[in-house]
Amino acid sequence: MPYIADMHLHSVDFSGDAVDKMKDMCLGAIDKGLKMICFTDHVDFNPHYDDSIPFDAERYSRMIEEMRDAYGDNIRILKGVEIGEPHLYPREYEEILRGEYDLVMASIHYVNIDLGFHWTGNEGKNIFVYGVDRIWHRYYEDLQALVKLGGFDVLGHFDNPKRYLMRESKETDVLEEIMAVLVKNGIILEINTSSLRRGYPETCPDRKVLELYRAAGGSRLTLGSDAHAVPDIAGDFDYGIKLAIEMEMQLGYFEQRLFYPLSEMIYEER
Repeated sequence: MPYIADMHLHSVDFSGDAVDKMKDMCLGAIDKGLKMICFTDHVDFNPHYDDSIPFDAERYSRMIEEMRDAYGDNIRILKGVEIGEPHLYPREYEEILRGEYDLVMASIHYVNIDLGFHWTGNEGKNIFVYGVDRIWHRYYEDLQALVKLGGFDVLGHFDNPKRYLMRESKETDVLEEIMAVLVKNGIILEINTSSLRRGYPETCPDRKVLELYRAAGGSRLTLGSDAHAVPDIAGDFDYGIKLAIEMEMQLGYFEQRLFYPLSEMIYEER
């Protein structure tokens, strides 16, 4: 019994790290039996990104409309964006927010850290662990700034660094503060399954983070594959659905920046 909505997709037309075109992503989603998808192509202002594409909002809107005209009878196509580090680019962020989108997602993809250390100190005994801990610490600092900024609908792939570092953070106290501000500002989390196909045994976020989210009053989630290529669309959704059900949280989607539950649409009979 397949889940029928993927709320986090990228296309090579607008995301420089993607592989397949928007047309092929639509056709791939239809072939997989999905009834709803949301493109959340990257909007990045960071000059350190090697693969970023300057975001053309008008062209993006036109292509979404072209996809709706071509495939709208078979699948609902929502228009979203994933903005990287908007707390560092407030003027550009405000400009994006003036656009008409179904879903505005914000994420942390880049952290700037100073890795200086003392050779004879404890950090010198395991340089890798020291570096990883510093990355996590700065990541959470940026997440705090991001959720305090607010203005977006979904916080993308919480605990994203573990997809690459293959190691969890030791910091836990800061998570409660992040969750409290996130819920207060009306931001929800997504269950992002991309970490599973990268070899990590849990989604972003994992059960521990979702428990803190629930304790802070959070109850709504979106589910996204973060697919940058057709084969990854709706990848590992069985795991994500089971996790949401076990956590007793509501899966849903955004349309015109409003959340709608998917309880009546989650499954379709084979």
